[in-house]
Amino acid sequence: MSIRHIFFSFLLFTALSADAGYAQDIFTIHYPPDRIIKEDGLLGVSFSLTKGTAEKVVVRVNNRSIKEFGTIDRVNCFSVDLKPGYNTIEFVALKDNSLINKVTRDVFLRSDLIGAYRKPPPDYRRDSFHSGKRELCAECHQLEPTEADRKPVNMTALSDGGPEDDRSQKTSTCYSCHKGIMSYPFVHGPAAVWSCLSCHEENSTPRYAVAKPDTEVCFKCHLNQKKLWLNKKYKHGPVTLGKCTICHSPHAAKNAFNLYKRTWDLCVNCHFEMGSGRHILGDSFSQGGHPTKERDDPLRKGRELTCASCHDPHASDFPHLWAYDVENLFELCQKCHQKKMN
Repeated sequence: MSIRHIFFSFLLFTALSADAGYAQDIFTIHYPPDRIIKEDGLLGVSFSLTKGTAEKVVVRVNNRSIKEFGTIDRVNCFSVDLKPGYNTIEFVALKDNSLINKVTRDVFLRSDLIGAYRKPPPDYRRDSFHSGKRELCAECHQLEPTEADRKPVNMTALSDGGPEDDRSQKTSTCYSCHKGIMSYPFVHGPAAVWSCLSCHEENSTPRYAVAKPDTEVCFKCHLNQKKLWLNKKYKHGPVTLGKCTICHSPHAAKNAFNLYKRTWDLCVNCHFEMGSGRHILGDSFSQGGHPTKERDDPLRKGRELTCASCHDPHASDFPHLWAYDVENLFELCQKCHQKKMN
């Protein structure tokens, strides 16, 4: 390499180093810290920028732009959706349409539903926003619960929506920061009326944690299910472990029954060997097997054929968690195919 090349390389390195040093003073990421583990798919994010350093900030999550800020002379707070596993959040500062700084935060969303993401990486740590003092946040947000938050809620009289829910929002300390968790069509009862302390513990460590196993919380309200399922002979794995939230969102979801996915898609996350959609009869009566989806359910009018058409997803007194009073596969088939078997 010539002396000239060495000289220009030195100048370039010096310029980049200077920019990097300058850039370090631009962003302050108030939350999240880097390399943390989360259990919920909605992450609160907060940042501020040194005044006069940039004209625009773009926030990207997993290489997709999700937020742009033109007003950046204050603290900006918002929420982002995480996918199971590794997530990278990028804060990109621009001036004259040129990049002047980029800061990243890596977050791991642990998932009981997907086996590959059940165990977090060893170099990541768990972090709870409410475990910190957050003095800056307290300038704008009420971080301590009020008497309205502690007021007991009659779970048998929860509203299905409307004016009562509007009143709950106005009195909820949690609403201003966590309203994003409700942006789905199917909402859990306590969440619908912002009775967060019905499930979250105010004085737990970390703060506002939920008791484990999940059934300690869920069965306080779902008394009929507790009585029914625990007396059954056979129980589905999540019920045995007390992990309701493997399948159900405790807040809100896109799918009925607050399921994280549609029924068939949810089941094959664990029972992946059934993912062909034809897991029975393929080696006996029918070469093609029996469909398990994309058909009408013959016994539940108006509903789609799924795994739950034959199997109870919680508990049963019959083998293989069959949903009907049958002792063998032949009797189960007769439930739908009685005429063909007579």
